[in-house]
Amino acid sequence: MWTLMKRQSLFVKIFLSFLTIILLFVSFHMISFQFFTDRIQTEIIQHNQLSLRNTADRYQTHFTRIKTLLFSLYHDEKLVAFNRQLVSRPDAETNYWLAGEPLKEVRSHAYNPMFYLDNLIILFTRPAFVIEKEGTSDSDLFFSRFYQSPVYTADYWSKLSQQSGIYLLHPAEEFRVTGLNSDQNTQLLPISFQMPGKNYRVIALLDAAKMLKAFHSQEKDPRFMILNPDGSLLYRSSQEISTEGLPFFDRNEDYQLKNGFYYFAVKDKEAQLTFVTAVPYSYISSQVSKLNMTMYIILAISVAIGITVSWLLSRGINRPLKQIVASILHRNPGSVDNAIHEFDLIHREMHELIREKEEIHTEMLSKNSLLTSYGYINKLKAINSDINDWKDVLATDQPYVIIMYQLQFRSAPAGGEPAIVPEKAAYYIREYIRVLMSERFPSSHTFQIENNQILSFVTMGENPHVLDSALAQLKQILDRDRQYLLVTIAVSPVYRHSSGFNEAYRIVLQMLEQARPVEETQLITTLHNGSGLFLLTPSQEQELNAALLAGNERACMLLIERVLDQMAKKDASLQQYRRIGEGMVERVCRVQGSFGYHEDMAALQEELNRQLKDCYSVQQFKEFYRMLFSECAAIVNRFKADKDDTLEFIMNSVENRYAEDISLDLLADKLNMSAAYLSVYIKEKTGMNFSDHINQVRVRKAKQLLVETDLNMNDIGLQIGYRNVTSFNRMFKKLTGMAPGEYRKQHTLLREGEPIQ
Repeated sequence: MWTLMKRQSLFVKIFLSFLTIILLFVSFHMISFQFFTDRIQTEIIQHNQLSLRNTADRYQTHFTRIKTLLFSLYHDEKLVAFNRQLVSRPDAETNYWLAGEPLKEVRSHAYNPMFYLDNLIILFTRPAFVIEKEGTSDSDLFFSRFYQSPVYTADYWSKLSQQSGIYLLHPAEEFRVTGLNSDQNTQLLPISFQMPGKNYRVIALLDAAKMLKAFHSQEKDPRFMILNPDGSLLYRSSQEISTEGLPFFDRNEDYQLKNGFYYFAVKDKEAQLTFVTAVPYSYISSQVSKLNMTMYIILAISVAIGITVSWLLSRGINRPLKQIVASILHRNPGSVDNAIHEFDLIHREMHELIREKEEIHTEMLSKNSLLTSYGYINKLKAINSDINDWKDVLATDQPYVIIMYQLQFRSAPAGGEPAIVPEKAAYYIREYIRVLMSERFPSSHTFQIENNQILSFVTMGENPHVLDSALAQLKQILDRDRQYLLVTIAVSPVYRHSSGFNEAYRIVLQMLEQARPVEETQLITTLHNGSGLFLLTPSQEQELNAALLAGNERACMLLIERVLDQMAKKDASLQQYRRIGEGMVERVCRVQGSFGYHEDMAALQEELNRQLKDCYSVQQFKEFYRMLFSECAAIVNRFKADKDDTLEFIMNSVENRYAEDISLDLLADKLNMSAAYLSVYIKEKTGMNFSDHINQVRVRKAKQLLVETDLNMNDIGLQIGYRNVTSFNRMFKKLTGMAPGEYRKQHTLLREGEPIQ
């Protein structure tokens, strides 16, 4: 290993790197483990505290449940009636058969496993006998033979009847319980209830072992006891815990360490009982030790696995590299014995480069005058000509910008001169830009990206202001040919590394979309938020529709001029002017079709959109709209001159009764025509089907309700004649290109003065 380290081998470096990472993880693990070890003992103590609180709650809840049971049984009307005759009649006249009903109640509760009762007793003073789950018996016989206890004798209960107190919790004692088929010792905890001056007492004998198992959550052999309010012992689980060894608890303390035990105490505020448990300190220490041992074993296994994997990975990386180096040194192009594809690729490429080098060297030696050989020079050029420019771009470490030139060729030149050939013009402009930039920035590169896009890659150097003067000169030259084409130039921010090229390219494309409607070369150097999507307000839409339907060219022009002026104030881009123009073209085509214009609407709309793309200034847009509205008004006015009463009746019916279930059959019946003939008639006169007219009117009314009211989509659909919201949504999106909710949102933003992105 020392020899390998002196040789600075790759294997040693990789292996030491892996070991360093393992060491860091081990250090972090040890620090974290030390922190959690310090807290684990506190967590165990808190766990025992919480466990004791839960135990105390369960015991107190059960005591309350038993007291409720005793009270209910004590006041049972059948038991009260039986006791009344015991007190009021002589013994000879007492009907002891009436004890059967209280006996049933006693048995139903005594055998209920939820009460954890060993027995439930009704003890009568005069005469002295008991009712218990097995039947009735003399009290002296019962407590001396069946439930024997040195403390709880018949005499004890007899004297207790003379004392005050209603509910009494009696200390748990060992009872010798003798049954028909069993004889066993059981620790029982009595709870009794007797009203003052009454002849009988109800006693519940709770099975202490069952309650401990059910209510105490500690492991086996718990050290647990319950103390009375005066501190005397009520119950303890084993002889290993007593009141004598208890520590003194302050008011704010609920655990103490004494004589190798942690004592935990919880006092019940209602019954004033104190619940105590003792946990050996050795038990908590053993829990911490087990955790420590487990964590150390896991750590050792993790380190062993980490070192093994590091060794294998280091060998897996080092071995193929050694094979590659050996194959290069020995000129042996055999494959690398490794599953890593990249190593095999490196090996093949290295041997391919060696082979090409040897071929070129052999060719140079075999020729007399290779340096003057035109063919050989061309061969060298062929190797690099395709990649040199881009290799320089990708390898640059200087600040740079990219410049995108968008060429917009006019379809027809001003003054009637022949249009230029776009391919040749783009070539000449590209070469001029290449020369202009190369003179000022020798390391710049200019490429043809598309037929109408040119890109320059310019390293800024020490004087970035040179770029401003170069672009100003370029603008001056390009403006001389603006009757043939218009150019938009977008300059990206300065980038420091070639990895930012993609972002710079994306930014200049976004900048090009900011071109404004001006007839000159535009230079854009800043990317800003667009002015949004311009739409007509509902009132403007109504005004325009009314003007178009009335054939009022002047009113249409006044409205569109206001819209164009508003867009100019908000610095709208050329694309935004064209988008709103496309909407106007579509609207005008629909109006012309509704007035019987029989030309191909799709071809007409395509031609108008082509003319729209030749508009580059606000004035040209105005001239386009003037032509558009003039032709539309001529068609409308010509239609009105040839007024058709039948068609007018149909259109008025559609306009006024669109919300009703209006049908072609209904109108045909009123006009004394067949529905088939009327359908063909409407299509021939307007170029549209009857259902298309209905849907257009309904959608127009829906737009008005969406903007001017807060009605939901279902109510709007019902008001305009659609019987379900699905049909309304589908038809609205078909005719407007957007859902009703989206349309309402856009117009809400317009009212608030916010642009729609």
